[in-house]
Amino acid sequence: MDSIESQADVVVIGGGIVGCATAYNLAKRGVSVVLVDKGAIGDEQSSRNWGWVSQLRNPVEAPLQILSQVIWTILADELSADIEWTQAGSFYLAEDEDDFERLSVQAETMADCGMDVRMLTRKEAEQLIPRIAGDWYGAYYNRTNGQADPVKTTNAFARAAQENGVKIYTHCAAENIELADGAVSAVRTERGVIKTTVVVCAAGAWSRKVGQMVGLNLPQRAVRSTVARTNSVSIFTRVNVWGGGVAVRQRNDGSLIIAGDGTADYDMTLSSFNNLRMFLPAYRRHWRDIRPRFGTEFFKDVGR
Repeated sequence: MDSIESQADVVVIGGGIVGCATAYNLAKRGVSVVLVDKGAIGDEQSSRNWGWVSQLRNPVEAPLQILSQVIWTILADELSADIEWTQAGSFYLAEDEDDFERLSVQAETMADCGMDVRMLTRKEAEQLIPRIAGDWYGAYYNRTNGQADPVKTTNAFARAAQENGVKIYTHCAAENIELADGAVSAVRTERGVIKTTVVVCAAGAWSRKVGQMVGLNLPQRAVRSTVARTNSVSIFTRVNVWGGGVAVRQRNDGSLIIAGDGTADYDMTLSSFNNLRMFLPAYRRHWRDIRPRFGTEFFKDVGR
């Protein structure tokens, strides 16, 4: 096993798509970067997500989302990789007339922010997906939303980062961030110490633990959702669809990525009671979608 790089301008903790993309873009600008991950590249959420590339319905985030979509259109060429990028838009189905009116207000707001969105009647939506079925009224349609393969995209960023000089160490957990006079001085890993003055936390669900290394309390709770992938079927849509309790994306090979539209299990642990007051309002709003569970994780935490 090679010894770890002893110094870098920046250390990125986390080898998912965020960490690999950050490392790549820093390296392009001449910054020396080391990336470490406790597992393999894209080993967690970045290989298990829906693969939607979406501009959501938040006007505050609209400028960043619009810029992101521009980047996605050129990303395959920039990374010299097949990332299965397809830009065919997405539907958010309205269950009834009231839901349609609510989404219409959001469509007007997002259109004012510069997004290519509009409402479709059921007949108009069926023209884009003739085989769509179910009990629904109409659709919020974002024409420039798209999809990509999350595993291929993350690996493409990692490979491009390495080609630009980034040192990547997998199965190498960050154990602590060392400080000197209140500033970052090094990252201690399983394989040695890396001197640095800048750390990027791209640890996803583990970000709270990284924050604790420098005394930061990052209120964060991880929930567990299910995503399924089917065998290949004939292609009937390239438009992503969210509605009727499910979210669906069809890949280039015809297989479907299917998930519940927001439901999740939450494994209770002792740390669940940290910042409980902060999370209660959100839980009250979404209690139908979140199922708290006292199980193995809780008793493991008690044992620790």
